[in-house]
Amino acid sequence: MPGKNTLLATLTLSLAGLLASAPLSAADVAVKPAPATPAAAADDSAAGTELAQRLKAMTSVQTDFTQTSQLSGGRQPQVVTGTLSARKPGLFRWEVRQPYQQLIVADGKDIRIHDPDLQQMTIRPLGDEWAQTPALLFSGDVSGLRQQFAISRRQNGALTEFTLTPKAKDAVFAGVTLQFKGDEPFAMKLDDSLGQKTSIEFFRVKRNGKLADSLFKLVPPAGTDIIRE
Repeated sequence: MPGKNTLLATLTLSLAGLLASAPLSAADVAVKPAPATPAAAADDSAAGTELAQRLKAMTSVQTDFTQTSQLSGGRQPQVVTGTLSARKPGLFRWEVRQPYQQLIVADGKDIRIHDPDLQQMTIRPLGDEWAQTPALLFSGDVSGLRQQFAISRRQNGALTEFTLTPKAKDAVFAGVTLQFKGDEPFAMKLDDSLGQKTSIEFFRVKRNGKLADSLFKLVPPAGTDIIRE
């Protein structure tokens, strides 16, 4: 499926930071307000602090997901389903099961994308591209988060929503909304710079359980083409 690597790899970077970030220290939670009006700065600081505390409380997550991407030009939405597993610090597994198969594993240093239908695995380092995705939101560096995004919070019924708007004009994403239901991540919504909207809903969420090391190791079948970027 053309383009699936780019889309899923970008979303994976976002989720990897969210669900497998390193624990935050007390110094991280003490956010320095960005230049703004006094009211806006106070609101952003409180929202950033609460988001940091929520992320700090998660050491691992395992969940099913449904991802829906609204495509441009009136095309039918693209819907994929699968499972994800994440464990601090920096371990992540994103497995698409329908309508095609794809496995993405991050080990804190590299991200590996395996496409069985193409008999291909792409390996790329987790480097500067983190700063070009919402992964920075959840990297554990709250001061860096505040430099890159304006943060707000609102209550939507039983859901607590955090909306993050990039301050840079050339950001890859126009906005990100992260929803919690109680202490559990409920959904993530992303608007990219080209107007595409993607939502990821989480189901049967298990927080802070024990996850095997083998989940975060990816050895492709014999005969798989390896591409390093």
